[in-house]
Amino acid sequence: MAKHVVPGGTQAPLCPGAVLISEGRIVDLGPPRGLRQKYPQTDVMDLGDAILLPGFVNAHQHGRGLSQIQLGYPDDQLEPWIARRRGRGVPDAYLLTRLAAQSMLANGVTATLHANYSYGSGDYEAELRGVLRAYDEAGLRATVCVGFADRGGLIYPPADETAFRETLSLGAQALLAKAKPAYLPLDATLNLMDRLLAEYANHPTISLAYGPAGPQWVSDRAWREIASHAAGTGAGIHFHLLESPAQRQAADALYPEGVLTRLEHLGLFETSVSAAHFVQARPADIAAALRLGLVIVANPGANMRLHNGVPALADWREAGLPIALGTDNCGLDDNEDYLSELRLGGLLARGTGASTAGASSRFALAMGTRNGAKAIFQPDCGLIDRGCRADLIALDPSKARGVYLDPDCDLLDLVIARCTGDDTLMTMVEGEVRYQRGDPAGKTSGDAARMATAVRLAGPDAPSKASEIATALHTHINEAGY
Repeated sequence: MAKHVVPGGTQAPLCPGAVLISEGRIVDLGPPRGLRQKYPQTDVMDLGDAILLPGFVNAHQHGRGLSQIQLGYPDDQLEPWIARRRGRGVPDAYLLTRLAAQSMLANGVTATLHANYSYGSGDYEAELRGVLRAYDEAGLRATVCVGFADRGGLIYPPADETAFRETLSLGAQALLAKAKPAYLPLDATLNLMDRLLAEYANHPTISLAYGPAGPQWVSDRAWREIASHAAGTGAGIHFHLLESPAQRQAADALYPEGVLTRLEHLGLFETSVSAAHFVQARPADIAAALRLGLVIVANPGANMRLHNGVPALADWREAGLPIALGTDNCGLDDNEDYLSELRLGGLLARGTGASTAGASSRFALAMGTRNGAKAIFQPDCGLIDRGCRADLIALDPSKARGVYLDPDCDLLDLVIARCTGDDTLMTMVEGEVRYQRGDPAGKTSGDAARMATAVRLAGPDAPSKASEIATALHTHINEAGY
C-alpha cells in the first residue's frame, strides 16, 4: 500500500491506495482499510509516502548497457554512426544486456522490447542466448526480437554497394572483408525462432518476437516468409521504419506504392506489429499506419542525437495513432532515465492546441505504460487493474515536491513534470521486487567495465579505417541529396 496509487487508464488515483497481488497478478485494488478487512490474512508491504504506478515499458532498445559515448562512437548521422562501430571489437552481449536491464529496473522500467541487434561476433545464436540469459537473471519482463537482415549492410539499395566499397582504401576494404555475418540465413532464423518459442513457451517474463531490421535491410522474399511464420506461430513483429532521411529516400525508390502498402501485401499485418522511429513519415504513411493498426514507438532523444529530425508526435497523436516510447539506449540525457525521455515525448506530443487539465500527463503515462504494452505484445501489463500482471513501481515524491507544492497540484502532473528515475524506490515485476533503492550495483558493473575496455581490441588501425568508411558515407549521403 502507498499514500498514492495511480492505476492508469481512466481510473482515478487512490489516496491512499492498496493493491492485492497473488501469483504474479493483480487480484484487487482499493482503499487500504477496505482491502485489509476483505483479506485479513494477507502480508502487507507499506511503502509510506510513495506514488505507486504501473511499471514503465521501454518499447524499443537494444540492450546496450553502456552508451555509445562511453563505447567510443559519438553522435553522428545514423548511417556513418553505424559504420563507426566497426572500429571497435565485439563486446559481451550478456554483460552489456545485464547492465542495461539493471539500469532499466533502477529507473522504474518493468518491461522492455529488445530490438534486433548483433555485435557481429559470427555466432548470432550465442549472442541472442546471452541476451535472453541477462533478462532472465535480472527479472525484467522482456520481449526479445530474433533479428534478421539480408541486404543494405553499408548503403541502402538500390544504390550499388560494390561500387561504393571500391572507392575506399585497401585498408578500409580489408576491414569490411573481415566482418562476420551479423545474422543467420533466413531458414536458420526461422528454425531458431521455432526452438526458442518451444524453450520459452511457459516462461513468466520472457517472450519472443521477430525483429527484421527494417524495409531497406530486408528483401521482399524474407519479409514474406517471416510474416507467414509469425502468423502461424502467433509471434509479433517489430522493426525500424523510416528512421533517417537516407531511409526515406531508399523507401521511395524501393516501394513507390508506399512502404507500408508493400509490407501489407507481403502479409506482415496478419500478426501483431509495431515499428520504431517513423521520423521521416509523410501524411500518407501516417494514414496507412492508422489503417493497419500499427503501433509506433517514438525515440525522440535518439532521433535528434543521430540527426534524423524531431518525431512529429503531435501529428501522430492528432491522427489517432497509438504511440509508445523507447530510449533506444540513446536518450537525450545519455542514460536510461525513462521518465526524462517520457517527459520529452510528452512535450512533443502536445502540439499547439488547447487541452483539458491533466490530458497531456495522462497521454504521456499511456505512452509509457499501456501503449508500450501493446508495442511489446504484452497487453496484460501497463495498468494497475484486476487480472493484469503485477508490474509496479513506487516513486518517492519528496524531491519533486521540493520546499513547496500547491495542494491543488495534479498528482500525475507532478510525476511527469518533475520526477526522474532517481526517484524510484521500488520496481516489481510479476509480483517480485526486482529493485529497491540502495541495492548494490553488484559485480556486473565491474565485469562490464572490463569488457568495455576489451572492446578496443579490434586492431590498432580499425578505428581510423572505420572513420574513413564513415567519412565516405557522409559524402555518399550528401551527394545523394538525403
